[in-house]
Amino acid sequence: MLFNSIEFWLFLPIVWVVYFLMPFKTRWIWLLLASYFFYGFWKIEFAGLMLLTSLIDWYCAKRVSQSEIKKVRLFWMWLAVGTDLAMLFMFKYFDFALGNTPISSYLYSHDATAWIIELGKYTIPAGISFYTFQSISYVVDVYRGSEKPEPNPIKFMLFVSFFPQLVAGPIERFGLLHGQLFKDYFPKLEDLKNGFRLMLFGLFLKVGVADNLAGIVDVFYADSAKFGLLDTWLAAFSFTFQVYYDFFGYSLLAQGSALLFGINLMDNFNKPFHAGSIPEFWQRWHISLSTWFRDYIFIPVGGNKHGKLVLSLAVMLVFFTSGLWHGANSTMIYFGLSQGILYLIDRFVIGRIGSENAVGLFLRRVKTAVFFMITLVFFRSNTLDQSFDVYQQLFGYHEKENVLEPGLTSLPNLEMPMYILVFLGIAFVLDHLVMKVRVDKWMGQQSLIFRWVIYVGLISAVLLKGGAVNHPFVYFQF
Repeated sequence: MLFNSIEFWLFLPIVWVVYFLMPFKTRWIWLLLASYFFYGFWKIEFAGLMLLTSLIDWYCAKRVSQSEIKKVRLFWMWLAVGTDLAMLFMFKYFDFALGNTPISSYLYSHDATAWIIELGKYTIPAGISFYTFQSISYVVDVYRGSEKPEPNPIKFMLFVSFFPQLVAGPIERFGLLHGQLFKDYFPKLEDLKNGFRLMLFGLFLKVGVADNLAGIVDVFYADSAKFGLLDTWLAAFSFTFQVYYDFFGYSLLAQGSALLFGINLMDNFNKPFHAGSIPEFWQRWHISLSTWFRDYIFIPVGGNKHGKLVLSLAVMLVFFTSGLWHGANSTMIYFGLSQGILYLIDRFVIGRIGSENAVGLFLRRVKTAVFFMITLVFFRSNTLDQSFDVYQQLFGYHEKENVLEPGLTSLPNLEMPMYILVFLGIAFVLDHLVMKVRVDKWMGQQSLIFRWVIYVGLISAVLLKGGAVNHPFVYFQF
């Protein structure tokens, strides 16, 4: 069920009304059932996989908390983490890992993988990386002693499956989310207003901006070799803001949906294009994932306390893992590693050069945005060969005679209608230049007339010039 679908906008008010009509003590059960229905709407078997993950992690965390022997605690912790990663590998990375090896040929010829194919139907369970990481963090935190285990497995299932942030985050920590799911809460007018403001702006970013940009990007990458230098840069520019406003829009929709129930989710973005370096960029982009990698990979393997070599290796490990997390293919690995290399260049070579004055800071921000935009070619390309071809086109190498079809005298051109440029401009100006606080708070600070001008404008943009109907969110595939 997509946030930009009619089904969701019918589902959400029904869940909300029934939730507050029910006695407080049983509300969470209704929320759990709604969350599993939301997830099972794609494929009921996926809900079964999430249930299995939840029960295994709940049981292992319980056993961790019951023992005072470090080796026993470590065993149960790694059993949970290993099982989670094994399931993630089976459904997301199995085909990629086998490739075209003799083993894969044997398995497929003997139908040894038929049950996986039947379950997945050539698709990865929606959001499996998100809820797996969220569940892993709970077990590790119980092992570390920073969280107490949840004694009720059914309540723990709600922490893993809470529908607003289930399939694309933010990846919440147990201590910040779990308690909110069971608190005694009565609807507050301010929460309802802020929730709808977040959802409205999020829907505008997704449908009005990202989906319209997706039309340009999809045309380019369907046959990228046919386009010239300027169109290649336009496609790279368009995808940068498509993926940003697609994911940022989802995050706002998730936060707004949760706030209707009195639940505050963490902010997943903080003006990333204000960043003057790649390290700062990743403190502002997909914050829940960046902090997860920091706490559960970067710091445990040495972090920044053991010299530059250990730091560099830890950074590259994080970004290699991040690339794999984003997708089971070589293009995502290259994306992750390229980010890691740029991270180290910014940290050790460029440093804070030019950040002392406004012009220098502006140039650093432009440099960071361009670095990120260029590496996104790996993220979006269908194959590694296509990404290399696109890079050649970006930097002026393009043999036109080899790409023209018979009868054509010039390369085709990408078109960006003016209304898309206007929508993108409005989104960027509001997001990065005007709003000093989160959009729901900012809207609430405006005058009544101006506030309603914004509401009507955003609604009109979504209804009249929205992009593709039910276009999937980019991060749902992860």
